[in-house]
Amino acid sequence: MAEQLAQLVREVECLVTAPYVPSLQDLHDVVQQGKSSTIGAWALCKPCQVGLLADVLVDALSRSRVALPLITAFAPISSFRDVLLERHPVILDAFLDKAVDTNGTEYFPACIALFSSPLPAGIVPPVRIAPFITKLVGMMAENPCVDTVTPIHALISGLKGSPSILNDIPSEVMSNLQLEFTKTLRNLDDHMGNLLCLATFAQIATALNTTSQNQHGSDNPWLLNIMHFFGQKRGLKTLDLVVLRVILACSSSCNLAPPDAAESIRLATCIADAIEPEQKQAWMAGNSPKIAKLCEKALRDGLYGETQTMAIIFLHILLPAHSLPPQLRELGIKVVLSKNSQETMERIPHQLILRLAKSLAESGEPATRPLLAFTFDVLRGSKWSGIGEMATLHWAHLVLAGVQEAHAEIMLSSLNNSMLPLSEVLGEVVEYFPQQPSESQCSGRAWCASELSAKQNKLFLSLLRLYNRASAQNGNDIIMKSFMGRVEQSMPSLNCAFSTAAPKAFRGSLALRDRHDFSSTQINRNWRSGVTEHFMQNAQTSHDSMMRKIEDTCFDLERRCHDVEGPLRAVEEERDLYASENEKLRRQNEELNEQLKAENAEIQTKLTNSRESFVELQNENTRLEQLLQGQYTYTDELTRSLESAREELQQQQRSSENALLVEKEKARSKELEMIATLTGKDDQLEDLQEELCSLQTKSEQARQIFDQTSGEKATLSELSSSLEQELASATEALKQTRLYVDEKEDELSRLLGQEEELRKELGSVESTVARQNIEVERLYSTLEESEEKSRSEIEKLKHDREAEASRATSEIAKHETENRRLHAAMQAAVLDASRDAQSKDKRIQHLERKVQALRDERAAKAREFSEAQQHIGRLMGVMGFSANAPESNAPPRQQRTRSSVNATPAARVPQTISDDEDGVQLAESFESTSNFNGPTPKRPRGNRKSTNLPYDLNTPSAAAPKMKSPRASGMSRSVRKPLAEADHNSPTKPQPSNASKRNQVDDSFQETQAPGNSEENRLHDLNLDMDLEFSRDFLFSSTGSTDRVPRSEDVA
Repeated sequence: MAEQLAQLVREVECLVTAPYVPSLQDLHDVVQQGKSSTIGAWALCKPCQVGLLADVLVDALSRSRVALPLITAFAPISSFRDVLLERHPVILDAFLDKAVDTNGTEYFPACIALFSSPLPAGIVPPVRIAPFITKLVGMMAENPCVDTVTPIHALISGLKGSPSILNDIPSEVMSNLQLEFTKTLRNLDDHMGNLLCLATFAQIATALNTTSQNQHGSDNPWLLNIMHFFGQKRGLKTLDLVVLRVILACSSSCNLAPPDAAESIRLATCIADAIEPEQKQAWMAGNSPKIAKLCEKALRDGLYGETQTMAIIFLHILLPAHSLPPQLRELGIKVVLSKNSQETMERIPHQLILRLAKSLAESGEPATRPLLAFTFDVLRGSKWSGIGEMATLHWAHLVLAGVQEAHAEIMLSSLNNSMLPLSEVLGEVVEYFPQQPSESQCSGRAWCASELSAKQNKLFLSLLRLYNRASAQNGNDIIMKSFMGRVEQSMPSLNCAFSTAAPKAFRGSLALRDRHDFSSTQINRNWRSGVTEHFMQNAQTSHDSMMRKIEDTCFDLERRCHDVEGPLRAVEEERDLYASENEKLRRQNEELNEQLKAENAEIQTKLTNSRESFVELQNENTRLEQLLQGQYTYTDELTRSLESAREELQQQQRSSENALLVEKEKARSKELEMIATLTGKDDQLEDLQEELCSLQTKSEQARQIFDQTSGEKATLSELSSSLEQELASATEALKQTRLYVDEKEDELSRLLGQEEELRKELGSVESTVARQNIEVERLYSTLEESEEKSRSEIEKLKHDREAEASRATSEIAKHETENRRLHAAMQAAVLDASRDAQSKDKRIQHLERKVQALRDERAAKAREFSEAQQHIGRLMGVMGFSANAPESNAPPRQQRTRSSVNATPAARVPQTISDDEDGVQLAESFESTSNFNGPTPKRPRGNRKSTNLPYDLNTPSAAAPKMKSPRASGMSRSVRKPLAEADHNSPTKPQPSNASKRNQVDDSFQETQAPGNSEENRLHDLNLDMDLEFSRDFLFSSTGSTDRVPRSEDVA
């Protein structure tokens, strides 16, 4: 962080102090590599250079392509945005005009960044904001997602101070916004979408003051619907949803990244602020378990630091300070008293820091004392230096402002024990008040000394005002207040040299005087030399203007070439994307194969265990059948004994009718109890059957899900887990069935015990015949019914056991079939993935052929450009310009920064030079100037590499055709004519046709390509990552210098 900040400070200072129009590419690279918090730290440490940087960026909008992205990066900083709008008020309206246009999508981020915070009080919002919001809402309606909702939320946040702008938006647009956001709120799985929509509603409600409109009524249905989310109708549900989202963000099962989770808690804080206080109180009174759960999650070990900090701030803002657990208050104090203030300010918005300090101050004197002690230590200023001291002073200002915003009575009562250390600190610092910077300019430093001294003086005055407020009896000492006001007014203004510098104050110019200004004032008799010199000066001026025009043309060609290479770069990016996707699919295929093998092994193991359980169940059924057979034998014996007893007791039945009726009623009651018991058992059996049906239903659902998502890794894992659950459920069902059999065995033993008791009662009947006749009849009827029921129950149990065994067997067979089907589906998915990989390989080969075709096209354009250069050279030769004239001692005039033309002599000596020599010299001049000066400033170094030309220009065979040009093959050297006698339409020097030149180049290309055709024809060995941009050395060199273009292999 410190290294990035230092690099950013250096780049900005180089830009604002440059004596010429600087290039912004280096600053753009630094900003792209750094974080947004680094820009905020720079604005805090170097506020004196904010305005100068804004002027530089606005001035470069028409010159540089990176000026607009840089404004977008710096605009979220409120100090930069305010200075930018103050110095250039029209820029906001201009950006909005471009953004509303059909092709103005590149201005969208800049407009959103300028509205990321509330506009300054003196800025009148442009009228084009309403159409801009309308366009954003239309884009959101077409594709409702986080990316389209976030700009609307940022824009509404910046319009808090200008609610009239929202009234200018058509009701249809706002109704559409309200409907789309409400649809998003119905999707409870969209965590960030819910919070963003509610936060946007909260910003609209706050801006339009929905509370007062709720009292007096409103004609806008969309506004009423938004108002319901924070009022009596839906306020409790909204707050409940927000708290649940915060709990989810703090839980270990949250799938959001830590920065996103912290951002979601910040949005939740914004939503909670918009809810009516009565609804908050009602919710807190009835949701203490959720509050306890939230506190528990906020104190959870392993929670990311930024997320935990935002959760603590949310709790301090939502709940009263006295109702918070002591641990949360201690964590809040630790956040405020953090040793690394710079890092903490990066994680927490400044407004939330102030509110946290206010909540802690209202909790009582134990929290207020360390906050004030921290402020005292910062004012003494012995622990920090430089950037750290600047950040700590700003942090102390925020903490002290939060303490001062606390309730007056609570704050004053908490200050009673801190008056003595406060007076000591003020006594120590007053000797050095006011602080003065050691230097008036902060050039070369990472912080502004004037700003540092000003912050120290402001902190001292704030503490002095707090001391005056606490020491006064009634809290408002008029004399001290007026004295403090006079002190603040009489404070010297500590302004850095950068803050007082005017725009372009560092721009300078180099005045190069002409050598003729130093000529002697004596009369010159040689008028011919004067006229000649005047003509030479005119020729030099014409030459300079023509060279500037050629330079502009070349610069335009360079930009066009950069734009022409755009499709080629897009094809390369697409090629890389396909290659990465192919590699990703291959890895995923391997992982799926490994998982399939592991899951097959697990399923085989589970099936083996199921077979063993089935064998055990069969053994258990055999044992039960043996027990039932014994029970049948015992029942037959009992029946025979009952028959004998019946013959003996038939004579006594008449005398026991009344007693028999009573015993029958008792028997009926016992019968009902047994029926109820059997009914309970039947219910248990029905529950087991329902569970088996549910298992079958789940198995069918799992099979459908697996068929739909067989190619995805996550779905395969879920299906495997569902199969494991089904097997576990089947095992559990078998265990429950075993337990049920044990219960039936206990029931049978209980029946046997009852029969034993009945046998004893029959023995007593034999001894007391007269008294036990009725009892014997009752026992007879009871045993007969129980026997019949036992038989039916035993038959039913036997039938159920057989059905259960058959169902288990069919279930195992079904699982085996399902396993085989899953294996076949996975093999089909693997085949599909391999086919996709083959198709993408074919696509890559097609793109390689397309790249080769583009290379050939580029080579043709290069040859055409070379022919154009030859034509320019011949024109220059006809017009009489030469690069071999003797140099003069007179300094040339000032050239532009991007000019690549060297100084030419002020006087020329006429020479008779042939056309051939003139053309060669002009070509060498173009080559020398282009190669000496190099590319335009701040062009990326990657563009300087020589491209892989379709033929090697360094080989002797490539240079041979140039030596066999028509001029060098024996053509007669034409005598140069005066310009007045020359025919402008038919130059005497013959020009070779384009066809012959193209044939020569093609011949050289075939000669140089012959040795390497075996290598270059293999497309799979082709390196597609080569630099495909035109080299400036290749573009701006003449045909005579092409043999010096380095080969791509040498450069690499």
